[in-house]
Amino acid sequence: MKPEQFSEFLTNSFIKYTSITSQSKSSILELPTTAGQMTLAKILKEDLISFGVTDIELQDNAILLAKIPGTVAAKPVLFMAHIDTTDIGESPDVNAHVVDFKGVDFPLNKDNTKIFKVADHPAILKYTNDNIIVTDGTSVLGADDKAGVTVMMGLAKFLSTNEVPHGDVYLLFVPDEEVGLRGAYAFDINKLPKNILSYTIDGGPLGEFGYETFNGAGVTIDIKGVSIHPGSAKGILVNPILVANDIISLLDPLDTPEHSEGKEGFILVCDISGNASDAQIKMIIRDFDKERFDARKVFLQKIVTQIQQKHPRASIALEISESYANIANNLKEDRTCITIVEEAMNNINVPILVEPIRGGTDGAVFSSKGLPTPNLFTGAHDIHSVYEYLPVSSFTKSLELAIAIVKLTPKYK
Repeated sequence: MKPEQFSEFLTNSFIKYTSITSQSKSSILELPTTAGQMTLAKILKEDLISFGVTDIELQDNAILLAKIPGTVAAKPVLFMAHIDTTDIGESPDVNAHVVDFKGVDFPLNKDNTKIFKVADHPAILKYTNDNIIVTDGTSVLGADDKAGVTVMMGLAKFLSTNEVPHGDVYLLFVPDEEVGLRGAYAFDINKLPKNILSYTIDGGPLGEFGYETFNGAGVTIDIKGVSIHPGSAKGILVNPILVANDIISLLDPLDTPEHSEGKEGFILVCDISGNASDAQIKMIIRDFDKERFDARKVFLQKIVTQIQQKHPRASIALEISESYANIANNLKEDRTCITIVEEAMNNINVPILVEPIRGGTDGAVFSSKGLPTPNLFTGAHDIHSVYEYLPVSSFTKSLELAIAIVKLTPKYK
């Protein structure tokens, strides 16, 4: 495959991979959580074999690891993407197609019932007269992260058909990122060389490069009340739903996602359920700063203690589980993984846009295990939306960036 073929390969492969339903489900405990992810992993393995890649391991949990042997002595490099897509309550089936964007509103579907309005997505105007990949308005597009998957497949195809000096290249495809980074946690990092450079390809618009993520934690508060017939309740009934309400009422109403941006953190109440006997609150804590992150955990503990004193006959249990850590927490003095990207971006004439990642990536899991793993752009916009779109020109630049990184590895022995 030659550079002039990148756009066609990426477009056709992306539409092929997105047509395979692989939405993950948080309610399922097995890995992968859905059969479609294994179906996709098997297809990726077959495609890699057709490109001439022979060192491939597909695990029963849909984790797929491939190694492309180096041609010279150089630093090994890993690229990682996740094969699941998110569930936003829309159709799990993706019908992606290409539009020639002319700078005006356009229909997403044949019936013209779903219209992409430029005024609602003004960033798309930068791609006037470009080919844009969109969905039909009934589902997410799945560029998060099948765009990253496709770029990695394009890299494998390119290296198999071009003589490029490079070290060992590892391609890692993991399931169930969208439901708690489960695939990354399940992967045995000891399968990788100790001196490897590591990147996720799971970012957003052209030039976006992230090596700072939230510190993340999940919170569960279980409340057991005292139930009795309401006619005989005086002095006896402890309503666990009202206890839950008391806890939530003490949260800062401005410390929420809708009031934060940039490196500002938050506490989000994700779910509340209850009945006459029991109630449960689920929250997440997010912050880039480790001290503020820890302070939020202490704050919640103080709230629970205060409400426990207010309702001494209730039983309130707080559980805080760490989800992932800020990638930047594990960046040491050796910043080669960042320096190479900066040089590679310059080599392909893409202005670098360093953005804090207001979410988690599989790279955050690897970083917490001691392997700093920054995140590279795919070119996608408005992810987790039925209006998600992927400019082919930016998509192509993502593949060019991966190739440029591989080409630079011999320089950093």
